[in-house]
Amino acid sequence: MKKFLIFILGLSMVFATTTTAFAVEGNQEAIKKEVVQSEKKKNVPEVIDEVNQSVVAVIGKNTKVKEREHIFAKFPKNLQHGSGVIVSKEGRIITNNHVVDGLKNIYVVMYDGKVYKAQLLYTDKEIDLALLKINKDNLKPMKMADEQKIKVGNEVIAIGTPLSFGYRNSATKGIVSGLNRPVDRMYTYLQTDAAINPGNSGGPLVNMKGELVGINTLGTMFFQGMNFSIPIDHVKYFIEQFDKYGKIRRCYTGIDFEENWAAMLGIPTNQGLKVVALEKGAVVNLNQVKEGDMLEAIDGKAITSIAQYNEILKEHVPEDKVKFTFSRKDKKIDVEVMLKEKQDKSKEAGKED
Repeated sequence: MKKFLIFILGLSMVFATTTTAFAVEGNQEAIKKEVVQSEKKKNVPEVIDEVNQSVVAVIGKNTKVKEREHIFAKFPKNLQHGSGVIVSKEGRIITNNHVVDGLKNIYVVMYDGKVYKAQLLYTDKEIDLALLKINKDNLKPMKMADEQKIKVGNEVIAIGTPLSFGYRNSATKGIVSGLNRPVDRMYTYLQTDAAINPGNSGGPLVNMKGELVGINTLGTMFFQGMNFSIPIDHVKYFIEQFDKYGKIRRCYTGIDFEENWAAMLGIPTNQGLKVVALEKGAVVNLNQVKEGDMLEAIDGKAITSIAQYNEILKEHVPEDKVKFTFSRKDKKIDVEVMLKEKQDKSKEAGKED
């Protein structure tokens, strides 16, 4: 009898272990299936249907520009419009700085046609982004993509309000044509062949999972299929800096640099940035760095362009200590500096334009 009970007990333990194994395997399969579903690309209509509620139009009267010429007399005077993206349930919206620059009053038109007056929370000219707030909650914010997963060749859709309000929520499709494009030599951009026209500025560039990969900012005149978006890591940086500090705490070195001709033309080069001047209050002095010296690296990261220099500084905040590596003829010079804060010329948080 005792042996029989031991046999039954052992059989029960084997059954329990097997059942648990099947349960774990079943859970793993369910999780795997869920991951596959989340990674699965949607078709174009599905993506547009999913994100359209998160896309808005932005409009206002620009007090800085002169009245339009007679040929445009049938349009209301000095109206300026663009697009925007809802980034929080509580009514926060991202758009371009140049969309709202000079607007006395800013209005946001939702996908359903409802209009709300917007408060300008913060805007930054250098990165060309602005943050608005409307008095509306329970909105649908757009999901943000992982910048590490954005690759050349990824399919993307641009949505916005090109030309006039009659074309609200127009969609164009293309691919990511290039990464890290130093369009204005200040920061790097995403390049896309998805059509971006006047009025698309501030609108989203989304991937085929309906995630925000960039904020559309400009197209290139006289060239087809060369359009640019502010990448999602810049957007995240802008929002995180505002949430933490109420503004972008941009680093300042007081060193004026010049790119070599190869970098200006976009030709691959290993040459660093040439020091052309030291401003008053620079983080280095003439005993450490001289005109003509070459900045080769920051904390061991090679520097070959102004845009690359700014991208690396973007990873830091004022009072961070970093190591600059300069070269003077064949000599390497390491200088540890404490970064200062660049004077903020952007509009103050909470100020309504």
